[in-house]
Amino acid sequence: MSENIDFTRNLVKGRIAETIFAQMFRHNGRYTVIEFGYEKVVPQLVGQYYNHDNPIIESLRVAPDFAVINLDTKEVRLIEVKYRWRLDTNDVLARANKMNASWNPSYLFIATLDGFYFDEITKIILENGNISPLAEIPDALQLEYLQILKDFEPRVNQTATSKVRSTSTTPNSEDIFPDAP
Repeated sequence: MSENIDFTRNLVKGRIAETIFAQMFRHNGRYTVIEFGYEKVVPQLVGQYYNHDNPIIESLRVAPDFAVINLDTKEVRLIEVKYRWRLDTNDVLARANKMNASWNPSYLFIATLDGFYFDEITKIILENGNISPLAEIPDALQLEYLQILKDFEPRVNQTATSKVRSTSTTPNSEDIFPDAP
């Protein structure tokens, strides 16, 4: 599989995680969710004509994905959203340290196939990469959105797809394009 295909798959998974995050927090009814990442706020900076070695550009490149307002307390949180197949404390710590350099205070939300995790980055750093399970959203609502995430993960659905392929007599899109998501 080409690097471009792998990059595209990871990009799609990231967008799915961002969508699940935003919809789950909106569905809860206690938050206003505003897209904030540099790709959305200042897309001109994404262009190839800008020097990515510039510290200001780099700071904007690692801008959190969302600004979330708690409607009860009016507190605003800047939140970075990541998808990971599984939770890895070394990866979480590295992400928190990178965010801490430019966006402190900010928060990290991680969507995994085992559940959702959320914490303030300085807490993650103090706890050496440990991140708490998401507590801001009721468990029942989290389970609904976790199922959506699982529906889009090919490794989770691989067994079901294999069974369909073995019983099918006519080619389907997976047979013609085996690398299609």
